[in-house]
Amino acid sequence: MPAAELVGSRRALLAGLALCAGAALLLLYAPRALRPAPAPAAPINLTATSPAPPAAGNHTSPAPASRDSRVIFTRDVYEAGHSQPHAERCAARGAGLRLLILVTSAPDHAAAREAVRLTWGHAALRRDIGFAFVLGSLDSRHEAKADAIRAEDELYGDIIIGNSRDSYSNLTLKTLSMLEWVHTYCPEVPRLLKADDDMFINVPRLLQFIDARKNETRTIWGRVFERISPQRSLRSKYYLSPRQYPSNVFPDYATGGAYLMTTDVAGELLQAAGQEPYLRLEDVFVTGVLASKLKIKRQNAAEFYNKQVLYLTCNVQKGISIHMVRYHEQFDLWRKLLDGLTKCGDT
Repeated sequence: MPAAELVGSRRALLAGLALCAGAALLLLYAPRALRPAPAPAAPINLTATSPAPPAAGNHTSPAPASRDSRVIFTRDVYEAGHSQPHAERCAARGAGLRLLILVTSAPDHAAAREAVRLTWGHAALRRDIGFAFVLGSLDSRHEAKADAIRAEDELYGDIIIGNSRDSYSNLTLKTLSMLEWVHTYCPEVPRLLKADDDMFINVPRLLQFIDARKNETRTIWGRVFERISPQRSLRSKYYLSPRQYPSNVFPDYATGGAYLMTTDVAGELLQAAGQEPYLRLEDVFVTGVLASKLKIKRQNAAEFYNKQVLYLTCNVQKGISIHMVRYHEQFDLWRKLLDGLTKCGDT
């Protein structure tokens, strides 16, 4: 065999062995049979303590316009419930889980979801970890996309679909849908990781982080920004008018790529959201405005990179979350996480 072919063959063999070894090293799992869905908790009514009722006939969760300076309350645009709840993703209401990972995704991000499943999403096979993707609903104009998602879910059974419409302007509504699902179907799980589908998550490191903070309550961990001012430039995609957000400084907040929370606050965050003006900046609204109002602690954790970093083996092994990872890069990071030769220290 020519030398080039021999080298290529060896590389392919090593790559296959690395994936197999990684699955065994990371998971230590046993097959988990589907169990009957738990009885859902009583739903939270976002209008229960609000001074005004929701807008009549609102069944499509209209996305607030990105340059609209009107004040729109969250209770008027959030559609409660899930058309595809997959309650079986959280057996026994989460009582046997250490961690629930919910990944917010978009309908046309099938490649990103597949890359996550084939790499760090393998953790879903552990009996002490719950895992699912969270999407919003699609209207009749996107029937082809809806059919593709149904086919994908038939294959994997891991896509939760909320009733609020899926769009970039509705990221806040998608996170509220996630919190509603936790409150309804998985209230006994102690920790929730919210992640986007362009994140790489080091699950073993995350579990170590959780175990070192078992007794913490009412806390959100992540990459916390302090004293950030709202964008007032109309050219910015993060623009907020003074009417939408009057203050000149945001409360401290955890950046939205990935953050960890104690689930004792999930229901409170959801309830408080209905009484606040809608902000399409999901991380600012949920982990900043609402968390500050409810006196929930936000703690900065250096392990949550939540940004692009050099894809060095030790960066991957020491961190918990890396942001802006393209779907094909997930496999490179996964391989580096499983590298058994590089000595990083304190890993």
